[in-house]
Amino acid sequence: MLKGLLDLHNLLRWLILILLVVNIIKNFADAKKPFVKIHKKLGLWLMICAHLTLVVGLVVLGIDLSSLADRSTIMANSALRFKFVEHPVAMLIAIVLITIGKGVAKKDLSDMKKHRKSALLYLIALIIILAMVPWSTSSLVPGM
Repeated sequence: MLKGLLDLHNLLRWLILILLVVNIIKNFADAKKPFVKIHKKLGLWLMICAHLTLVVGLVVLGIDLSSLADRSTIMANSALRFKFVEHPVAMLIAIVLITIGKGVAKKDLSDMKKHRKSALLYLIALIIILAMVPWSTSSLVPGM
């Protein structure tokens, strides 16, 4: 079960990265165009994938934490600290930024400001995610 959840978490990571890049490019490219349905839909799909990844990640985190014999070593061990503290906190911040970026569409702002704010929030989230994904220990392709 844990392997399947990790594979799902890994797959959703790639969907989030792709959707972030698409949203960033689309919002910057359409900065002087109206904020239309496609922008809202792309933001919605990004937010859905991000929240689903969060739920799966929290389940994996709970399973891993329950199997850990000595929790007092988490902060002393850099690998455990990254896995149980740094990665989850950074990803939570990125998901909050994605959610706020999606919520910009509902604000009473000019279309240019909506595009700019969404793109900027998505870009910051992308940077955080790229910095905090455990690239060295995760497979590039789910299931491998």
